[in-house]
Amino acid sequence: MPCTITLSTIPGRKTPFGMTLALMGKSLDRRTIEVVSTVNDIKSAVADFGKAVHQAHPDESFYISVSIAKGCRKPNGYDAAQNKHELGQETYMKMEEPE
Repeated sequence: MPCTITLSTIPGRKTPFGMTLALMGKSLDRRTIEVVSTVNDIKSAVADFGKAVHQAHPDESFYISVSIAKGCRKPNGYDAAQNKHELGQETYMKMEEPE
């Protein structure tokens, strides 16, 4: 069943222990995708969005948040892909520099 998602960036960095996100930080961009039906549709949307944001802001480190519209049903396999970090949301996160 088709669904609407919103993609947005959250400033953040990878650390040796996981990742650090600046939840109150400024988002670089936001995009609403009207129709997605599968996890692969979401992966593709995340990849396209991330590439566009990275081209516009090559020095920035960011995580891509995926929000599914209220009332929409998540595609089969979404939770598993999310838990296994298979959606590509961390692709443009840089490793935190040691101090």
